[in-house]
Amino acid sequence: MDISRKTDYALRILSILVEQQDGLLSVRTAAEQVDVPYSFARSIQHGLVQAGIIESLRGVHGGMRLKADPADITIRQIVEAVQGPLVVNDCTAPGGTCARMTDCCYHSIWSGAQALLCSYLDSVTLDDVVNHKQQPAVDPMFADRSAFPRYADCACSDVSVAS
Repeated sequence: MDISRKTDYALRILSILVEQQDGLLSVRTAAEQVDVPYSFARSIQHGLVQAGIIESLRGVHGGMRLKADPADITIRQIVEAVQGPLVVNDCTAPGGTCARMTDCCYHSIWSGAQALLCSYLDSVTLDDVVNHKQQPAVDPMFADRSAFPRYADCACSDVSVAS
């Protein structure tokens, strides 16, 4: 799992939008503020619009703004909007297969690591980070070694199976 430069830039742009929620921000201004090439910023904007995180208004007085409340946008949602599903290993990808998956002693480790990462990134919102409200936290089940079988073979979307 690698957080891409594109995701890093998206997070920076979103931070600006959270800090100045009362207006529109042009893509050009955002690109200049985070030191990103304009065309790259447009690509980031497109992905965030498709994910429903921001909206874009065209025209002379257009720009972009948050579409959702930053308190409802998790860091995982942003990462996945920009770079796709979180995947620790090919065998943990949605629909991912491996010829050795059923016999591999490491598959459950990669699945568990992915579930832990998803829980961690789901535990903090854009608002929490930008406004320094809360630090990420994971579900307590990850500290319980006996709970490992409950989450180790699941994808990110299944992490809520705990308790």
